[in-house]
Amino acid sequence: MNNANLNSGENTRTNLAGKSGVDSVYAITGMTGGTTDGEEIVVKIDEIRTLTGNTPTATGSMYSWNQKNGTKASTTGNMTGVYDMSGGIWEKTASYIANENVNMINYGKSMTYEGDILKTTSTKYTMVYPHNSDIDNKDIDNTLENLATASIANYNLNTKIYGDGIREVSTSGLDATTWKGEYSHFIGLYGSFMYRSGAFWDSSYTGILAFHRDGGYSNFGHGFRPVVIPI
Repeated sequence: MNNANLNSGENTRTNLAGKSGVDSVYAITGMTGGTTDGEEIVVKIDEIRTLTGNTPTATGSMYSWNQKNGTKASTTGNMTGVYDMSGGIWEKTASYIANENVNMINYGKSMTYEGDILKTTSTKYTMVYPHNSDIDNKDIDNTLENLATASIANYNLNTKIYGDGIREVSTSGLDATTWKGEYSHFIGLYGSFMYRSGAFWDSSYTGILAFHRDGGYSNFGHGFRPVVIPI
């Protein structure tokens, strides 16, 4: 996993520039400690820049993508593969539920709406999962208890959707119930958008099989992965 934290402050998340630490904490791509588990490691950019041979950073024993031990974090085991499939950041996907939660307008309107009309079916570029509208709609209070209830109910509706690495690998829509005990939080309520992978602080809960719900807002632990498809 990639558990590298590029922190420009101290060894904890600090408040810099009056922005609650956002300016001081970042994930960094193509790094690994050579394990499938591990707490977040704070590494400095100067250490990464001076890496040579197969010697890790002095802080945290982290390897970069172009070192022998670093390529073990690639999908192909060499530097031409795909990195950060486990850890690094939570990756936003073009998948959601059309439950009309306010977060869909505030943070995802360009994808989920056509003008003022909510898109309730999948398109060539987006995946719309079915949801239980009785317990997941815009009139339900955004509490953690209601979120958990909605996630379980929505997961249970998706019994016939395969190919996205959710039903094939998990046993429920809540907690850490995939093959390797990675996060299995299905989308629901104010967490209307599907995220994958896991952040650098999520330890063994991260992974290719991990999935999570989120509101779509920006965060230093959130990102996305562009995909190129040959025609």
